[in-house]
Amino acid sequence: MTRPTCTATIGALLLAACATEQPPAGSPSTGPELVDAAIAYHDPNGQWPSFRHTLVIEQSRPDGSVRTADIRMDIRRGGYRYEEDTAGGLLVKGIDGQDCFATVGGQPPTAEQVEALRLDCPGIERMRDYYLYLWGLPMKLRDPGTNIDPDIGDGEFDGQPARVAKVTYDPEVGSDLWYFYFDANTYRMIGYRFHHDEAAGDGEYILLSGERQVLDMKIPVERRWFMNADDRYLGTDVLVDDFGGSPGG
Repeated sequence: MTRPTCTATIGALLLAACATEQPPAGSPSTGPELVDAAIAYHDPNGQWPSFRHTLVIEQSRPDGSVRTADIRMDIRRGGYRYEEDTAGGLLVKGIDGQDCFATVGGQPPTAEQVEALRLDCPGIERMRDYYLYLWGLPMKLRDPGTNIDPDIGDGEFDGQPARVAKVTYDPEVGSDLWYFYFDANTYRMIGYRFHHDEAAGDGEYILLSGERQVLDMKIPVERRWFMNADDRYLGTDVLVDDFGGSPGG
């Protein structure tokens, strides 16, 4: 696999040197406008803030393991429910209001299971935030504490012409630096990259492919994860199904 590259330039004057296609007339001229255009593509009717629905996600890893989970998201209430069949029985964990819950095989988890499966409240909250963030992109880039660089980068990602938004977060929200890559013509999100320390070349990049209509939203189907430093493959997450309810319903 060819490593995705972005010959990062800032400003529309250098687009022709970095991409094979010009963006359409009236294209975004600032980072926030680029993010707005991407959100308009993926969530044209603004459903994400009231999204209450279940995504079925298949998660495969380099060791050959495959897990399939039903993940219920209730964005307005911050609710989350995760269900997965495991060797110990059905694993259920989540957050309802201010309360965390977890069972394994219909029983409260043992101390060993809490530690191994991260079934304490902080662990459950971290996983909720992980799934809501990644599967809610690019809509999550409107969250408070998100800082979108005013300049737009132009280049290439995974062989595709891309427009690039650079994003940082307020300290109380997060410390990583993110780059989000959007199709240069449609503003469909095609991937993203994050660094804990960009100078060290650490962090990961994620390639997106496919698209599934979930209610009125266009959700990327496949996410493939790699290390920035050496392109080491980390895993693939695939949206295989969705069901249940409508926004706010």
